[in-house]
Amino acid sequence: MSVEYVEGMGTHHVMLNDFSMEDPSFDAENPVFPGTTIDSVFEFERPEFLMYGGEEEDSELVGFAWFVHSPEDSPPEGFTGENDWWHRHEIMCFRPSDFVFRGEGLSDDVCEERGGENINLEEYWMVHAWIVRPWLTFDDVFTNHHPCLYEEGAETDPEAECWSESTEHVGHEI
Repeated sequence: MSVEYVEGMGTHHVMLNDFSMEDPSFDAENPVFPGTTIDSVFEFERPEFLMYGGEEEDSELVGFAWFVHSPEDSPPEGFTGENDWWHRHEIMCFRPSDFVFRGEGLSDDVCEERGGENINLEEYWMVHAWIVRPWLTFDDVFTNHHPCLYEEGAETDPEAECWSESTEHVGHEI
């Protein structure tokens, strides 16, 4: 797991293979992620992240996310059409030993206090897709957050109010 459970987002799991931030050649200011699918190629059939509705082993797959290297002023070519809203997370703090997210936009001191190291991700773009039934968001499959992934966990009752809520774009800025 790269990102522990977050309200509206679930968890994010990435296949790291042999990649490690502890490798002496890793440069947090100009990062590359050898051995992973995190690169400059958008492959719709190979999302970089699988998102789950909890941290338990039997948690449901709820969505996908793609994370692609591209110049900071130009999101990658993604899906057909204009509906995939790419966004950036410019500075993220990860624990080097296992690449687990510790925070976003933190000072180096705060990141270090949390056991992490800041990574400059200004040239990486992300898009989410909620296309796994029953987690499909009909109004906008590319919305940033899912309304049924509450802070206390995933709401799986199809009669719950969150399932009828609109999931409009959250106004991502390029």
